[in-house]
Amino acid sequence: MAAKKQAGRAAPARKTADKKRQAATVSTAAAKTPRPAPKRKSRKPPPALPFRRTAKPDAFDVRDLPFRPNISVTPKTEMIPAMGLTVKHQEDTSACTGFALSTVVEYLLRKSEREPRPAISPFMLYSMARRYDEFPGSVDDTGSSLRGALKGWFKHGACSQELFPALAMPAAANETADDWWLDAVKRPLGAYYRIDTRNIVEMHAALNEVGILYASAGCHAGWDDGHGVTPQKAPSTPGAQPFWIIPPDKQDAATDGHAFVIVGYTQDGFLIQNSWGEEWGTHGMAVLTYDDWMRNAMDCWVVQLGVVTHEHTKISNSITLRTDGKKVTLAAGTVLRNREISPFIVNVGNNGKLSNSGTFRTTPDDLRAIVDVHMNAAREKWGLKDRPMDVCVYAHGGLVGEEDAAEAAAEWIPLLYEKQIFPVFLMWETDFITTVKNIIQDAAHSVPRTTGGLGERLERWWNQRLERWLARPGTVIWGEMKQNAQAMSEPAPKGMTQEEAAMIMLYKHFKSHVSEGRVRLHIVGHSAGAIVASHFVHRLTADGGKLESLNLMAPAVTLDTFQKLVVPHLKTRVKRYQQFHLSDRAEEDDPTCGPYRRSLLYLVSESFEGGTTTPLLGMERYFRGAGIPCDAVHISPAGSPAPGSANPPVAASTHGGFDNDKGTQQQIIAFIKR
Repeated sequence: MAAKKQAGRAAPARKTADKKRQAATVSTAAAKTPRPAPKRKSRKPPPALPFRRTAKPDAFDVRDLPFRPNISVTPKTEMIPAMGLTVKHQEDTSACTGFALSTVVEYLLRKSEREPRPAISPFMLYSMARRYDEFPGSVDDTGSSLRGALKGWFKHGACSQELFPALAMPAAANETADDWWLDAVKRPLGAYYRIDTRNIVEMHAALNEVGILYASAGCHAGWDDGHGVTPQKAPSTPGAQPFWIIPPDKQDAATDGHAFVIVGYTQDGFLIQNSWGEEWGTHGMAVLTYDDWMRNAMDCWVVQLGVVTHEHTKISNSITLRTDGKKVTLAAGTVLRNREISPFIVNVGNNGKLSNSGTFRTTPDDLRAIVDVHMNAAREKWGLKDRPMDVCVYAHGGLVGEEDAAEAAAEWIPLLYEKQIFPVFLMWETDFITTVKNIIQDAAHSVPRTTGGLGERLERWWNQRLERWLARPGTVIWGEMKQNAQAMSEPAPKGMTQEEAAMIMLYKHFKSHVSEGRVRLHIVGHSAGAIVASHFVHRLTADGGKLESLNLMAPAVTLDTFQKLVVPHLKTRVKRYQQFHLSDRAEEDDPTCGPYRRSLLYLVSESFEGGTTTPLLGMERYFRGAGIPCDAVHISPAGSPAPGSANPPVAASTHGGFDNDKGTQQQIIAFIKR
C-alpha cells in the first residue's frame, strides 16, 4: 500500500496557541497555509494533521504461533492501566509500527524492572520493520507490517532513543557506548504469539497476562475527531476522567491501516494508546469500541522480553569480532552469530547496488565502517602498526541463498581473521542451484525416456537431451546472474546521478591504503563468484589498482571472458594467481544437479551459454590447453597431499564442495600469506 496523507475530515477548531504549536512542529501542510489577516473576525479551522495510515496487514504465515490463554488467570471486569506510559508523536512519518512497538518494549522493560525509565527508539524499530517486511520494494518511509517490526526486534534488538533519534540511520560508531547496533542487543525479544483478532475473549486474557498488545487496524475518519480533545493544560491524570470514544464511521470497513497499542479495556471497547501526541483523545488514549475493532481489525500480537545472557552482554561490549587469544569467538545461536559477522558482509542486490533489505542489509556507511572501524581495530589487535595488512574479499558461488551464504560467511570470516587476514564477505544471494534444480525436474518429466539399463551411452544421451531442453530457460537465468555479477563493478553512466556499484564503492575505501602499501588486496571467488572477480579485476586495473593475489575455485567464468579481462594483467597488476577445479572424471560424476548426471559447469558449458558448447575456465578439459599463467593449480580430488606439504590434500569431489574443503581453505590461506 503506498504511503498516503491523512484521508479524513479536518480536525475541529482549537485555541490559537494550539494552532500555532501544531503548525510549527507537526503539520507541513499547516505551516504552508498563509495566516488570515489580523482584522478578520473568524478563522477557518486548521487542516487536519498529515498523519499517515500506512500500516500493512501481515501476510499469512503458517509458522505463526497462536496465543493460548492461561486459564488460571481470571480476567478483570474492566482494565485501566496503572502504569503511565510516554505518549509518543510520530508527526508526519509513516513509522506507526515502530512507535507502537517502542511503547510495547518500554512497558515490558518497566514491568520487569529491567530499566526504570526506558526510552526506546521507534525509528530503529521502524527501520528494521522496513528491512524485514514481507512486501518487496523500497525500504523508504512507506509503512510496514507488524510482523516486519517483530522480525526486526527478534533479529537485532531495540536500541535507546538517543542513539537512533530520527528516520535516518546513524553512522557506525567507534565506541561501544555510542553504537546503536550494539546497544540494541541488550534488549532481545523473547516469544511472540499471534492473537486471532476475532477472538475478543483471548485478547482480554492476553491483556490480563501481559498488560499490553501490539495491534493494527483500519483507521477511518472518526479517528481524526480526536485531535484537540485534550486541552493543552489539562491535568495528566486520564484515569480520573472518562476516556474519549472513537466515533464510528459509516463506511463498512476502513482500508488505510494504523498501528497502536492496546493497554486495557472497558465495557465499551479496548483502551488504546496512540502515537499522535497527548492532545489526541484523552491524553493520547481512547476507547476503540468492540464493534469498530471487529469491523476494522488487521493484526494483533502479544510478546515478551527475551533473557539477556552473558553472550548478549559480551557482544554489546565488543566493537568488532570477539577473540579468545587468536581464536575468533562467535555466538552459538544463529541470530546472535549473524549480527556478529554482519559488519564484515557486503550484501549486494540484483542490480549490482548495495542491498537495503534482509538480514545483512548494507549501507554506504557500513562500507566506511569496514575500513575506519573494523580494519583499524584489527590492525591494532594484531599489532601491525604501519606494516601491510592482508585484506581478502570473498565472493561466494551461485549455488546459495542467504541462509547458506551466511553459513559460508560464518566459516570463512573467522578462518581468515584468525590468520590475520582481514575478511570482507561479498554476499549476492543468487540461489541459482534451486532454480536450476526446479527447471531440471520440470524438464525431466517432459523429456521422453527409453527403456533399458542406464549404461554410459544411455546416460550420455539422457544428459544431451536435457541440455537441449534446458538451453532456452537456462540461458535466460544464467544470463541474468552474469549481468548481476558484472553490474557490481560497472561504473555509472556519465551524467547520471545514481548510486555507484557495490564493488566500486567498496574499493574506494581501500584505494588509498592499497596505493600507500598499507593493504595487500586479495580476491577469492567460488563458481559464479569468479565472474564477479573477473569484472572487478578489470575495473580495478583500469583504475590503476593492483591485486596481490587471485584465488578461484571451480570458476564458472567463460575462458574467453577470463582471457579478455584478467589474463593481460596476470604477473603485473595481478601479482599471483591460484586455481582449483575438479578432474574431468569428477565433473562427469558430480550429482549436484539431480536428474542431470554431470556437474553444474558441464550444464553451463553445454546448455546455459546459448545452447552452444562454450569452454569454461573451471573445466579441466578446457583449462589444460589454455596456457593460463598460473602460480598453482589444484585438481581435485587430489587423494594425497603434495610431497613436503603440511596442508591436507584438496579433496572436494563436487562443484559446491570447494568452499568448505579443509585442504582448499589451507592452500588459499598459505597462498595469501606468501
